[in-house]
Amino acid sequence: MGRFDGKVALVTGGGTGIGRAIALGFAEEGGKVVVTGRRIDPLQEVSATNPERIRCVAADVSRGEDVKRAIAFTVEQFGALDVLVNNAAACTMGPLANMSDDALSAMLDVNVKGTLMGIRDALPHLGSRRGCVVNVTSVTAGAATPMMAAYAGSKAAVEHLTRCLAVELGPSGVRLNVVAPGMTLTPMLEANMDRQGIDQTAAHTPLRRVGTPEDVAEAVLFLASDQAAWITGQVVQSSGGLSL
Repeated sequence: MGRFDGKVALVTGGGTGIGRAIALGFAEEGGKVVVTGRRIDPLQEVSATNPERIRCVAADVSRGEDVKRAIAFTVEQFGALDVLVNNAAACTMGPLANMSDDALSAMLDVNVKGTLMGIRDALPHLGSRRGCVVNVTSVTAGAATPMMAAYAGSKAAVEHLTRCLAVELGPSGVRLNVVAPGMTLTPMLEANMDRQGIDQTAAHTPLRRVGTPEDVAEAVLFLASDQAAWITGQVVQSSGGLSL
């Protein structure tokens, strides 16, 4: 038996990188998964790896109607929702003085508002099955990182709202936790940092390498499983010790 036999998950930002690895891992361990994202092609590629257990729907988590539609689609496809993984993220690096209104709005709308809307709209399903939420943030949430004020600030907000909701929703049996990745080889990283910057960060990481999506997925899957049934309101870093 797998850890997720009989369980259903919704993974946002599930077409590539960390979200893809989470979805594949959940399905490999017996669960059923819906992946969402704004681009349908990578979502369909993930679904095609295991069409009986992985389905997809295009959705933008910054849009309330899309969030509701993705949750409804999950329940229609698999009859329940046990695990919500808020992995979708928007990131623009650079000086605040040069940051556009659109870039700022995207980071707040996707990273914070999208997370809150997803949890809110999933609650009727999660509460009825004593389900759980895993929010994916970043080690930058706890560090004073130049050129990343909006992104790091938005992820810090997600970590604190997770703690608040862990207390608020605990009596209903719903657990909420965070996985904070360090430097991880994803399309988002490659769009925001050159190879030299990646190598320099790896050199300053105690385990002397950059993480993989699978490294982060393992932490998410643990917190989503019954093995973590007594854990809530926590931030688990999957970073190779980068913040030490």
